[in-house]
Amino acid sequence: MYVTLLWLSLYSYVQAGNVFNDVPETASNDRSYIIYSHGYIVEGDNPKPVHAEWGEYDYPGILNTLSELDSDVISLHRPSGSDPHKHAQILSKYVAQLLNKGVTPQKITLIGFSRGGFITAIASSLIQHPDINYVILAACTSGLSRQNEIVLTGNVLSIYETSDTVGSCQDVVKRKPMALSSFKEYAISTGNGHGAFYRPRDEWIVPIKQWLKTHVETGHYEVPRSSVIELKELNTQRTYPIYIQLPRSYQTAVDRQYPVIYVTDAPYSFPIVTGATRYPMNSGVMEEAIIVGIGYEKGSKGQSSRVRDYTPVLAENWKMQTGNADGHLDFIRSSLFQFIETKYRTDPSKRIFMGHSLGGLFGAYTLLTSPTMFSSYILGSPSVWFNNDYLLQLPLESAQSFTKVYVAVGEFERPQFGEGEDMVLGAQSLAKKIKSAGDTSIEPKLVIIDEATHATSFPTTAIQGLDWVLGKKKSGL
Repeated sequence: MYVTLLWLSLYSYVQAGNVFNDVPETASNDRSYIIYSHGYIVEGDNPKPVHAEWGEYDYPGILNTLSELDSDVISLHRPSGSDPHKHAQILSKYVAQLLNKGVTPQKITLIGFSRGGFITAIASSLIQHPDINYVILAACTSGLSRQNEIVLTGNVLSIYETSDTVGSCQDVVKRKPMALSSFKEYAISTGNGHGAFYRPRDEWIVPIKQWLKTHVETGHYEVPRSSVIELKELNTQRTYPIYIQLPRSYQTAVDRQYPVIYVTDAPYSFPIVTGATRYPMNSGVMEEAIIVGIGYEKGSKGQSSRVRDYTPVLAENWKMQTGNADGHLDFIRSSLFQFIETKYRTDPSKRIFMGHSLGGLFGAYTLLTSPTMFSSYILGSPSVWFNNDYLLQLPLESAQSFTKVYVAVGEFERPQFGEGEDMVLGAQSLAKKIKSAGDTSIEPKLVIIDEATHATSFPTTAIQGLDWVLGKKKSGL
């Protein structure tokens, strides 16, 4: 143990924060604290053990990186054969000592990987404080999945690697979802299996850093029952963040299958749609649904990603790349649908598309060329004008099954009110095209929103469109 304490002590002098093997006497509310629990392979005297498949576990490097998250780090190098439950009690004692020294619970975060994640989960079950933060790294489908008495509490961030045999924490959360103050989950895809967490990689460090900014620095608010995963498009190797919110009844109505609302431009639209539907879905006036937001390519500027992916044809006069709508549709069809419908209890006959502006153009293109991909389309202020009204030149394929199409546009989306294009005329032309096709399986509806501009029309489009598609209308009202 002396060797372990020595390198920890020496190491602390080169950190942005400090590294300790116990709660420091100087602990105060002026600092934030991370309590890190390493994987099973590190138990013993060697801080840098080597796995035959996954390589070196850089325990000192991980501590160094965590201390750069504007936090002091507390981490005890466990001896071989440590009892997870006894070590969880040590972590609980650390938390109690920090609280007694006046550290606010929001500034205390326990992070654990693999066996350390199992220990962290046990500590969460013991501590049961609503404002303590926990990060579980690749631990939920191992021993933790079999010990139903362990209940996650507080604010929990789960990160797992898609090529690993240890996966999502969703089943652990189901044990007692009301015990959680918040839950968020990320899936990373490095191809390195369990070894993805052996070194301080940006793929898992950055999500922790971003999450801590929310929970430690500013208090926190998160969309309830939401998580974010990343999916890779196989043809191009582009990675897209996917935002997911489950309905309130999902954990209890275990035999129920849900419609899925797929929303483009997720960074903007996902909080609007989840917020607007919360009361109507929870109060029973709208059918509950899973909400899935499709984000922009990871690492790109959002505008370049959406212009490329939401436009159906190459437009030579555009500075940004255009024309990848078919490729993006293939990603949604082959990767996103497969992921959502395999992982969650969905009703594949009730897929709802929602998009605004270029997202509305993308949805309209999908309707015209592949109408059976979705059972309903909510198209807000679609950019019908793109590439000289290219969309209006396309034929409408047969829907084959009943399909609702809701087209909405703001009253003031015209050039005389400062808009660059006549979006009202475009929406009217699209609705007319759909209606004149004579496909009786398609039910279109056109709505012009009073006094709305292009910038303000989407929230009304979203809630009224979903009410038309999923609302439970009562006779006499």
